[in-house]
Amino acid sequence: MTISLIATVTPKPEAVDKVEALMRDLTGHSRAEPGNRRYDLFRGTDTPVRFHVFEIYADEAAIDAHRASPHYTAFRAAVGDLLAEAPVVVAATPVDTVE
Repeated sequence: MTISLIATVTPKPEAVDKVEALMRDLTGHSRAEPGNRRYDLFRGTDTPVRFHVFEIYADEAAIDAHRASPHYTAFRAAVGDLLAEAPVVVAATPVDTVE
């Protein structure tokens, strides 16, 4: 069964463009991972300085591989001082979805 993650990233106001660029780069690399089924990046409409990522992975091993990947670890290192608060990640399993 697939596992979904919903992540919210809140950059500092002066770092929004830089964080968006870093997240776009991460998105491209993450979509190419073998265990990744979906990786979508959103920018909040009511709170433009928040980004949301909807991720679907084949299994826990795919999530572990993502978190250990060079592109993810580089992103985490680069984005650390640019965030207003720690990212929030919620894991979920599908109940009723549309393919």
